[in-house]
Amino acid sequence: MKKLVISVLFAAVTVTPAFAAETFSLVKDTVGNCAAVVTAPNGWSGLKAVSDKTYSSWADADKALNDVKACTTFVR
Repeated sequence: MKKLVISVLFAAVTVTPAFAAETFSLVKDTVGNCAAVVTAPNGWSGLKAVSDKTYSSWADADKALNDVKACTTFVR
């Protein structure tokens, strides 16, 4: 019984991150290059968010980069 409980807990821990949905944000580096990146809960070192909006797919975020006026170049 103990082995069963341990194996069920192990399976739950390893599978749970797969259910987490990734979101994407638009960021700018110190030079002015912009990119779509996976949203980080604590921000990004050396990068600044250029929009408060998040996107459900990288393609949507990449498309939205075209409307960002604060960027000099785009990293895709």
